[in-house]
Amino acid sequence: MRRDYKRLARIISRFRGRTIGVLGDYMFDEFLRGAATRISPEAPVPVLLVKDESVREGFAGGAGNVAVNIRALDGRPVPFGAIGDDETGKRLRSLLKARGISPRTLVIERGRVTPRKVRIAAHQHQLLRLDFERVEPISVRTEEALGRNLARWMANLEALAISDYCKGSVSTELASRAISLGRQKRIPVLVDPKPQHPEICRHATLVKKNLVEAELLAGRPMRDRQQLEGGGRQLLAQLDCSNLLITRGSNGMMLFESDGTAHEIPGVARPVYDVTGAGDTVLAVLALAICAGATLREAAELANLAGGRVVLKFGTAELTANELLDAASSKPEAP
Repeated sequence: MRRDYKRLARIISRFRGRTIGVLGDYMFDEFLRGAATRISPEAPVPVLLVKDESVREGFAGGAGNVAVNIRALDGRPVPFGAIGDDETGKRLRSLLKARGISPRTLVIERGRVTPRKVRIAAHQHQLLRLDFERVEPISVRTEEALGRNLARWMANLEALAISDYCKGSVSTELASRAISLGRQKRIPVLVDPKPQHPEICRHATLVKKNLVEAELLAGRPMRDRQQLEGGGRQLLAQLDCSNLLITRGSNGMMLFESDGTAHEIPGVARPVYDVTGAGDTVLAVLALAICAGATLREAAELANLAGGRVVLKFGTAELTANELLDAASSKPEAP
């Protein structure tokens, strides 16, 4: 048995029971599938034949997908975020309960619209996405309630993941409080921010960004090793975080540690069916691996393998510990 597989397998085996807080924007993802049988005579668009509308599939999206992936990997997620008292919010709570995730730490805000994304697909191809949302910041009362929930739970958490989709749940003040609580309790805080919200990264243990958004944040291209190293170190200082991980799809990842070390995590050649939610899976694996005693590089290696596997699935998908073990067993041996 390869030495690096045994090492990664040991880390994955320690995922079980790890308690990870997930603060962020909880959304409801819905898929409606059918068969594109012809082009409409009314406009140059396909006609989707849906034989049974009741077969709509529902998934937890955004921070909810991070939580579901943690659960699928044998961890114990604790959700923190704001949802509405609307029908979508009720469906999301029921879905989380069904997946073994208690929604009681979520705050229900009257009048808030729980974001819902409806993807319309023919076979394995998305044709259209409908977004039902009203983006607005959480109320002061909701922010205080979330802060209290975080403070009560922080002593029981082993890590906190912040998944910001800029829907309003992650205010700058709340993120700052969460990171401060994490530092006090000496637990790692991992942040996946949107480019328009970089201030929530300050003092985070690790910030994860995909290449496109990293380039937007840095204001410069990062297409080769030299550009990546320059841009990554600039972002590390700009975001005022301890460590930075830039994901690059099939080209792998680039990890920048606080001591100035840069590690290139090679990509894995694979077909890509759907990248929906792949970043959520990566964030979940990073948090679990760090809690399980992995080095940052080992955590990035496992997250890279997880991202490569989840894009083989259609839609908002999750990865199990056994699937991650299989990916690790297929990884080429390090030189």
